[in-house]
Amino acid sequence: MKITTKTGDKGETSLFGGRRVSKASSFIELVGELDELQALVGWCRVSMKGEDSLAMDKVQDDLYRMMSVVGFEFKCPSNIKMIDESDVEFLEREMGKYEEEMDKVKEFVRPGGSELATRLHIARTVCRRVERGLVEMSGAMNDEGKEVAGTILKYLNRLSDFLFVLAYRA
Repeated sequence: MKITTKTGDKGETSLFGGRRVSKASSFIELVGELDELQALVGWCRVSMKGEDSLAMDKVQDDLYRMMSVVGFEFKCPSNIKMIDESDVEFLEREMGKYEEEMDKVKEFVRPGGSELATRLHIARTVCRRVERGLVEMSGAMNDEGKEVAGTILKYLNRLSDFLFVLAYRA
């Protein structure tokens, strides 16, 4: 695999389907934000153990799948499993494990407390930014794209909640 292709030297790149677009395109912007979020999740993951680290492995895989779908213009490549309700339910189940603990939260939680908690809060805020970018993009989509984006949006909303729960516990 060649790392340097020199095909992007003039400010364009290819989407996964092959179409050339500006590196400033909304598709590339959103893929880049998902990539940033995935990297932050990985940074959090290296300090975690047990079930939480396994959950974060799945989250990283899910974010990779989202990048593929977004980069394929909100269609799902044949070799990728679409993000679906089962992925959203996974996050809900993970958060459900800590419901009693979270009942103690009665006010705004200030980020900090530990390095891992701070990393998780950074990942949470980037996740919210990705959500906003997706909402902005979905205004210009056809019905099929809006349906795919809606499922991804639901997932990202739960993911930001999950990252909050993990940060609170860290």
